[in-house]
Amino acid sequence: MIDKPGIFYDISAKDYFADCAPEPSLNQSLAKLLLEKSPLHAKYAHPRLAPPVEEEDDNPERYNKDLAIGNAAHALILGRGKDLAISEFDAWTTKDAKAFKLDAYAAGEEPILRKHYQTAWTLAASVKEQIAAHQCNDCFQGGQSEAVIVWQEDGLWFRSMIDFVHDGLRCFDDLKTTGMSASPQSIPWMIDDMGWDIQAAMWERGLNILDPENAGRRRYRFVAVENEPPFALTVNDLSEAVLTIGRRRLRAAIELWKRCMATNEWPAYPTCTLYPEFPGARAIRWDERERELSEQWGGLPLTRELV
Repeated sequence: MIDKPGIFYDISAKDYFADCAPEPSLNQSLAKLLLEKSPLHAKYAHPRLAPPVEEEDDNPERYNKDLAIGNAAHALILGRGKDLAISEFDAWTTKDAKAFKLDAYAAGEEPILRKHYQTAWTLAASVKEQIAAHQCNDCFQGGQSEAVIVWQEDGLWFRSMIDFVHDGLRCFDDLKTTGMSASPQSIPWMIDDMGWDIQAAMWERGLNILDPENAGRRRYRFVAVENEPPFALTVNDLSEAVLTIGRRRLRAAIELWKRCMATNEWPAYPTCTLYPEFPGARAIRWDERERELSEQWGGLPLTRELV
């Protein structure tokens, strides 16, 4: 645990996720939960605020293939990451395999099947090859990996881990492995769904306090890689428009965090009856589909005319 704000290059992933700040701190994951769910969900996800619960460590479903491959790929590409325990079992179904997995968790390691580790190795090799031929061929080069930034605002603590910090503190790279498409047309949805804008805004906010000289001159790049062959990737440099939305969303999350920390009240969802509206974008999509159906079937009456 640290005792002052700063940029740290020697904090392990385990210590970071356990919250290495002097007081319970807010990071981007919790900020997303505050906005997408509720303060109570954020409290239950916080390593130092959540009430103790009995984990089902013997549940073989805890293992997540995509997450395991992603963790291994991070370690292979960045040179740092979670400690891995590579298993020679074909699956986690046998008694010995389950025991291996539980021993790994007890030792603070992430278990991974050999076949999934091999996938991660192939993915990492493909990423390095693609980056070398890319316009942004300096990704993950000329700096240090897994930097932790910790800062304080109005008596509250904040933290964030950055996959790769370039020398000079002006460019920052984050590796995102995904089971979804990393195509250019999919990235805008991924930014919103995964909260890249909030993550970059969190980095910016902390770095502007810790390194004010470079404020306004930083780049935030997200390398999205598909975790299935051919392991295609895109490098995404977030625009000012995206960052503006991220700053607004992060500001709202911080205001919620401040209120909850000050009052020690962590509400869940509203207790009043809700009257939800149909999502606007989907309503427009249905209007278009409705017209298509009418044209396709020769003047089929539109639904709105039948109601």
